[in-house]
Amino acid sequence: MKVVYAGRVCGSRLDSQSSASGLSKTNMDHERFALNTESGLPLYLQIAHEFVYRIETGQLQPGDKLPGIRKLAKELRVSFLTVDKSYRWLRARGVVNTRRGVGVRVALSLDPSGEQARIRAQINKFVEKMMAQAASLHFDPMTVAQTALHRATAMLRRMSHRKVTFVECLPEYVDDYTAELRRGLSDPRVHISGLLTGDLARMIKSKRLESKASLDADFVMTTLYHYDFVHRAVTPMNLRVVALSHTLDGEAIRRIVSLPSKTKLAVLLGPTDPPAAIVQTVEYYRDLPSGSIPFAIATDANAVKKLMAKADVLLYTGGCRSQVSSLKKNTRLDTILMRFVPDQEAVNKVKMLLGAEDANGHSVSMLRSSLHNQG
Repeated sequence: MKVVYAGRVCGSRLDSQSSASGLSKTNMDHERFALNTESGLPLYLQIAHEFVYRIETGQLQPGDKLPGIRKLAKELRVSFLTVDKSYRWLRARGVVNTRRGVGVRVALSLDPSGEQARIRAQINKFVEKMMAQAASLHFDPMTVAQTALHRATAMLRRMSHRKVTFVECLPEYVDDYTAELRRGLSDPRVHISGLLTGDLARMIKSKRLESKASLDADFVMTTLYHYDFVHRAVTPMNLRVVALSHTLDGEAIRRIVSLPSKTKLAVLLGPTDPPAAIVQTVEYYRDLPSGSIPFAIATDANAVKKLMAKADVLLYTGGCRSQVSSLKKNTRLDTILMRFVPDQEAVNKVKMLLGAEDANGHSVSMLRSSLHNQG
């Protein structure tokens, strides 16, 4: 089955007469490409690779806007989560960037930078030599790649276990994030535990943070909002602190995106929640400009009352779950719980860091990631 949309299938140009909807108000009105569900290449990668091709060939220029997630998903007849994953793949590699209220646009450069770029260049050079040698011996390149992946997996299984401690401010956030991180890593050698910022503060006050053994972790990880505090707390123990990104859970995203366009949304937050980041994330999935969705802090009774009077659907975080339970007794307002989980970029970052810190170096895990993700 092929879903025709714009110019090529897995690298092959298609006849421009293929029928499909065009992208209005973009630089791709005249083009279409196809998604091949039988190719074995994930649909999100097919979409991402087509955009990369257009950028590399000059059909898309820096600053050009890509279609909104819901618009492209509708025209391609795929899940909006597929398009969202494709855009995240592109954004993680510097191909596009996203601005709230503006949308997804082609970035100025496709080139990675810094240490990650140096490592990736080394890996690419190594893989090119390996594939060239395989071709000279008339080996099937996919069989070689699969064999390398299997060998890398076996090597990783023989490596030592690693311990990660994730720090956040609420039990709900810790539980949700660590559960999704474990699922994303799918690695029994990595032990992930959670710790509340309040408990960490008490450990500091009682002077129980004196050595690495105090936390029993190889890495301490947290979100950007608590990075400074956590970094100051564990620096004396010579532990590395890593800031991880996060996103809304898939169920919340599905419900938010599927609401009718005229639905009036409002967001209820806990006292420790970062309002700007959460509200802007919701606006992003609704294709709305910044400032379109009102919010209130659960501890402000008057603000909450005004907020509910104007809303059809109330979105709330785990930080105000108890308040919402009380509110539901006096209203029929529909509600959506927003859980926070690691996005794919965070999972990839953890994989890379754990592999790079291993005694056998970073080439094994990076090679596995390269073979799996580069398509």
